[in-house]
Amino acid sequence: MRKMQEKFVLALGQHNIPGLRWVLEGFNYYDIQRVKEVGADRAAAEWIVRCGGKIKFSQIDESFEDYNCLVKRTAQLDPRLPEDNVTLETIRAEDASITGFGCRHFENLSAIKNVYFIRCKNLHDFGLEYMGQHVGNHLKTLHLEECRRITEFGLEHLSKFTALDKLILRNLKSVHGKEKVEQKLRGALPKTDIQFEV
Repeated sequence: MRKMQEKFVLALGQHNIPGLRWVLEGFNYYDIQRVKEVGADRAAAEWIVRCGGKIKFSQIDESFEDYNCLVKRTAQLDPRLPEDNVTLETIRAEDASITGFGCRHFENLSAIKNVYFIRCKNLHDFGLEYMGQHVGNHLKTLHLEECRRITEFGLEHLSKFTALDKLILRNLKSVHGKEKVEQKLRGALPKTDIQFEV
């Protein structure tokens, strides 16, 4: 009984209950109005935390994984004032309900340095494409692990991540032709420390 309860809680946290896919899409919805109100960084932070991840702003010492705490702390800030305009530095999403379409939130994130997507079962190739377009030229660390919907086609977009110091790819079961993929990545990102364990 306890095991079933734990499974249900995990499925609920990942919004992975059959028939409730719309909940997952709702949590990943890119709200243009919200972006206008609070700025791209705060909107992206709210998206990650709403989906079960954790974030860190450059200007605030603490990390946030509770949505209410995040909103309460940032509600005191006026995004029109330069001193109140916080920037997202680190995203850590483990067992989170992030989807590829949700990655549209990477648009206009000018200070993001580190992204960790671990066991994000609904993250797909489009997500890497969006990220490459918007943060590929300044993201420093990218860690993808056990994201079952990422394929070799998604990994092709990593060639746009030209600023990466570190790229960690682990246990990506849907990636085929691994040697070829690794060879391409090493050729495209010669300055990047690549740990390829897929």
